[in-house]
Amino acid sequence: MIHANMQPDFAFRLRSYAAVLVRVGLNLQRGQRLLIAEPYELQGVARSAEVIIEAVRAAAVEAGCPAVEVIWGDGPRLREYALNKDWRAFVQMVGGNARRMQASLQNKDALLFLPGCQPNLFDGIPAAQVTELRRISWEHFGPIAQQLVRGETNWTAAPAPSPAWAHAVFADLPSERRLAALWDVVLKACRADEPDPITSWQTHLQVLQRYRDELNARCLKSVRYQGEGTDLTVTLPPEHQWCTARLVTKSGVPFVANLPTEEVFTLPHRDSAEGQVRVSRPINYGGAVIDGIELQFRSGVVVHASATSNDALLQQLLATDDGASRLGEVAIVGANPGWASVSTPTPVADRDIGDHLRGRLFHHTLLDENASNHIALGEAYAFCLGQPDPAAMNRSLVHVDLPLDARVTLA
Repeated sequence: MIHANMQPDFAFRLRSYAAVLVRVGLNLQRGQRLLIAEPYELQGVARSAEVIIEAVRAAAVEAGCPAVEVIWGDGPRLREYALNKDWRAFVQMVGGNARRMQASLQNKDALLFLPGCQPNLFDGIPAAQVTELRRISWEHFGPIAQQLVRGETNWTAAPAPSPAWAHAVFADLPSERRLAALWDVVLKACRADEPDPITSWQTHLQVLQRYRDELNARCLKSVRYQGEGTDLTVTLPPEHQWCTARLVTKSGVPFVANLPTEEVFTLPHRDSAEGQVRVSRPINYGGAVIDGIELQFRSGVVVHASATSNDALLQQLLATDDGASRLGEVAIVGANPGWASVSTPTPVADRDIGDHLRGRLFHHTLLDENASNHIALGEAYAFCLGQPDPAAMNRSLVHVDLPLDARVTLA
């Protein structure tokens, strides 16, 4: 159902969004099946995303897809599992979801992930129980995620607006305008509001790939982030590779792993981070918001951490495993001051979506990470290394992006 307060052209822009997801994100191949899921927070797609599902289904059929399946989520049931520590039932649920995703992987189906945001889902539940829910979910999804980043099939993740999410982000607007405002942000961020969004995406991806190639040609040794409360330096492994979200499957099918995307990124040496960071935005960790994060790094490890809200959850996150307190990613975003170290200016033809996202907290990784330079705690991406180097690459059950209000110096 389309909300009554949506703009008159919403149906057209929604079809454009679906086309972007199917043709740019997934690059769905004729005859390829599609599974739609959400293994990050709800462990299934929220029912509020039905309007997106139907638009994607239509776009997929038009692209020659013979079947579309959906794994649906249930927020209240998930909260009950955490509240009652019913880990057995939760394991049964996520295990079943993981088996469905694994079967799709083996069949070379495309996978579309539609994470939304449930900002108050776990309010009042002890941090240890929220962390355990997250740990169990990544125990099951982690092996699938590793196969995905190795290119077993084409996949993408994109935001799924919902009323609950809109109320959290646009509390300053009249309630009847909030969902439309959130949709407007998502559609613009994903270039679905443009006359020819597919061509716009092709131009943008070429720009990011040129930046990536420039950075790789420079054989950089370090990245330094500096801003208020932040002065962090990391060393890059000799075999590091700067990458974009445009990946290629083992069978040669290009796809874009997340939409929107404004970044180039690589991995730091796991033992190299030195200094401190002040995270510029709250982060949504598995349905709970952690705000006011400050971290101190020494020899690659967080030696001191604090948060103004949900500090206990932050401490639990960092204690998940050895890699959770180390960095797995460093990223430079868009037409950001960080690009001052790169010689080629952003072409006028490539729209600065990052500027559209700055100035408001979205409680959503895919939007907040594309608003500013960032780092990530936890798992590193193996494709960011030209040759395997277990001593340099961080491994973890978690991967948590941390936006920074900081400029970048590359050396």
